[in-house]
Amino acid sequence: MTNEEKLQKIIAAYTPLDYTKINLKRTIKDNYIATEFKDNFCDDICITWRKINATQLRNDMFVNLKTGEDILIILKYIML
Repeated sequence: MTNEEKLQKIIAAYTPLDYTKINLKRTIKDNYIATEFKDNFCDDICITWRKINATQLRNDMFVNLKTGEDILIILKYIML
């Protein structure tokens, strides 16, 4: 499995989208799906890694996370 497929599967786990149809270079056009993805993904990260600054993570999620590839930006929190 490639890294691209892994990112697609992460997004698909939090959205009703089929992972094979997710283009990581494009922004999710549906604002509801994008917001739900960010909220739920952020919650799961904060539950799993309790030392993460949840406020800063949430701010970065909603400001910097536009495309599937931008998920890599969030890795800086997990790798602390």
